[in-house]
Amino acid sequence: MSYFGNKQEGEKILRGAFTFSRNNNIYSEESFEVYREKKTLSFSFYSEQISRVSTGELLTITSKYRINNDYIPLEVSIDRSLGSQNVKENYIFDPKYTYINYTFENSDGIQTAQISTQPKFFIATSSACTSMLCLRSKKLDTSGKNYYSFLTSKNMWQFTEDPAFKNVVIQRLSQTTENLKLEGSVLQGMRYKLTEGAADENADISPDNIKIWVSQHMTVPYLIEGSDGTKMQIKYLNNLDRD
Repeated sequence: MSYFGNKQEGEKILRGAFTFSRNNNIYSEESFEVYREKKTLSFSFYSEQISRVSTGELLTITSKYRINNDYIPLEVSIDRSLGSQNVKENYIFDPKYTYINYTFENSDGIQTAQISTQPKFFIATSSACTSMLCLRSKKLDTSGKNYYSFLTSKNMWQFTEDPAFKNVVIQRLSQTTENLKLEGSVLQGMRYKLTEGAADENADISPDNIKIWVSQHMTVPYLIEGSDGTKMQIKYLNNLDRD
């Protein structure tokens, strides 16, 4: 994956790719690599997504997602390009003061925000490979609902508002790994259901849900299925870890 040059740090432990489809029509592909840095006890996910939009132009999104040993995001950077448009978003977590420094840069200039957060949180991106990292950030209640706080941004090409936290509910639907057949291969994964909802257990939860089969490799999903026919499916996943 040459688009990141020599920026990767540590030892490469995973590489893979996803296809994104809606009603069986592929509209995007994602390739990714995962690195482990033993000295800092951190992991970095590098991904590139390429999609063709209705105008025929290519939308390219490259990202770096760096987490610590507790699966808490330390640094997230996202670069988007479409024709002459280019946008950069950056999130830097300050664990001492538990806030996130956010920057948004486009041709109009740079916008910044400082966002307070709890010690346990997750930063949402469009990348499939990092979508379930939150599962290892805290102990999972296997019999009930697990609540996670996702920081989400609505800023695509223009800055419209500061990123804000949204709560999601994740339930594990299988107590052990299950067989998942994809493209003729049988994979072993844990099955989950994700819905949007408030942290208050008595509050309403959206009826829409996302079904997810998660691998044992750094929580990289094998399959993500939405209720609207959208599907993110692993194309290949190579374990390069020598330990």
